[in-house]
Amino acid sequence: MSLINSLESKLGHFAIPGLVQIMACFQAAVWLMVLVQREFINFLVLDRDLVLAGQVWRLITWAFIPITFSPIFLLFAVLIMFMIGRSLDSTWGAFRVNLYFFGGMFFMIMATMIFGAVPAGLTLYTGLFLAFATLFPNFEFMLFFILPVKVKYLGMLMGGFLLLDFINRPEMRFAIIASILNYLIAFLPGFIKGMNQKAVVANRRAKFESAKHPEQTHFYKCAACGKTDLDDPKQEFRVAEDGEEYCVGCLPNKPKLTAGSSGLS
Repeated sequence: MSLINSLESKLGHFAIPGLVQIMACFQAAVWLMVLVQREFINFLVLDRDLVLAGQVWRLITWAFIPITFSPIFLLFAVLIMFMIGRSLDSTWGAFRVNLYFFGGMFFMIMATMIFGAVPAGLTLYTGLFLAFATLFPNFEFMLFFILPVKVKYLGMLMGGFLLLDFINRPEMRFAIIASILNYLIAFLPGFIKGMNQKAVVANRRAKFESAKHPEQTHFYKCAACGKTDLDDPKQEFRVAEDGEEYCVGCLPNKPKLTAGSSGLS
């Protein structure tokens, strides 16, 4: 039994069903509160110095900060989070989704407390989106309600943006690593195993094809120059009275010919 299965059998009843959907609702609620009192968000952000000063609630409340404060985009973000949450729950089960989500929070908190990285809702939910794109690569989003785009391409695009930010924004590197560390832990071993299996299959296929189709052997060979029909498939060969095969180029120097073995007349 794997470690996760063992933990699930012991702690699975503590899992929160629909965790991602609940977090989406919290983000919408925070958006409304910030709309009424803009300074409210200052009590939620994760600040290392304030946490060390005793404001420990910030270790959790930073995850409630909305991905965006645009009402239209927030609506879409909440709907997408609901869809991702339901899909992950149906595939992994509540315990594994909880483990994945809280693992992402833990890595972000550690990056902040140790390296001073500043987490944001987008970086936390990046791992969720990448997990969804990996598990359901052919799911299609209607981009701008017009263009159908498979989620795997959006995941690749997000990965490209993360790579650019990693290169161009050194101050965000620890936050970026932390944001996808749960994804790497969950999926990288499977990727490596899959690549190894593909390599083994390719090697076996090559051996099978080699055994199935052995190296070609010639059918005709000139007794004078050694040229074969493999050297030039269009070359004509004749059999002389001495019983040997000769290419056309060597005929003048040979005895009278009988009916040939290639291009006979």
